[in-house]
Amino acid sequence: MRCPKCGAELETGSIYCPVCLQELQIVPDYDPLEELVIGEEPEQSDEKINEQSNKEQDGAGRLERPKKTLWQSKLFWQLLATSVAIAACFGIFLLSYRSMGLGNDYAYQLRKGEALIEAEQYEDALPYLKQAQSLQSDSEGGDTKPLRLLAKAYAQVDAKELAVECMRDAILVEASCRGDQYELEDLYLELMELLNQTKQTYLIEEVIEECEYQGIKEKLLPYRIEKPTCDTAEGTYNYYVMLELKAEYGTIYYTLDGTEPTKDSIRYERPIELTEGENLLSAVAINKKGMVSEPLVQIYRLEFQYDPDMDEED
Repeated sequence: MRCPKCGAELETGSIYCPVCLQELQIVPDYDPLEELVIGEEPEQSDEKINEQSNKEQDGAGRLERPKKTLWQSKLFWQLLATSVAIAACFGIFLLSYRSMGLGNDYAYQLRKGEALIEAEQYEDALPYLKQAQSLQSDSEGGDTKPLRLLAKAYAQVDAKELAVECMRDAILVEASCRGDQYELEDLYLELMELLNQTKQTYLIEEVIEECEYQGIKEKLLPYRIEKPTCDTAEGTYNYYVMLELKAEYGTIYYTLDGTEPTKDSIRYERPIELTEGENLLSAVAINKKGMVSEPLVQIYRLEFQYDPDMDEED
């Protein structure tokens, strides 16, 4: 060991330099801080070892138990089921809301009913047309189209009284809202055709009498038609019978076998001579407008008694 000032050789354990009397600073051979650090290293090393060991164990555990995928997660399926249920409820709500809205839409109900009539689905058309007419009545509308379409549908499903009622209501609506004789005339003529279609021509005279418009009434007169009449009552006779038929406003056509007469049947031009046995008379009158009257239906039986004296005379 040497003196840091003069470089003289020093003895071990010297405090002063024997040459320059420089006080010597004793430097320990070791660093206490280093000792402190060194003393802690084993503990830190143990912690690190334990931590590393835990990680290795965790890694080993993960290898033994593979991590579940998203599709295998129970929570995922619960969330998915909840989402589907919410979407379904929302869809039902939208459909119900739309249905309620369309149910109160006059134009939609009328358009739907008209489309079904064009497709000849008359039964299905009735609810839509009824709803359209109801919506219009609530708003005091004056469109006669729902009533006219209802009349057409009722006629096709053999509800002839309801069909005529709808057409009469259409005439009343038109008269009260506008009073336009041109529109009214079309409605009256449409009613005439409906009466003919539903075989209710016996109402024609009544409709004409109720008409308050003289011009329209005159145009309806050619549509008048009445059931034929016969001068001989039906029954059983033991002698030959001749039948005379009459009808106003039309030509008479008849059959003797009970079938319904048409324009292709026998035209009445002279008295009808009945033959022995049963005669089933059916006669109608058809006018120039093509209106067909109610049929006259009567049964005649001709039964001749056998007289043996007639053979002796011969």
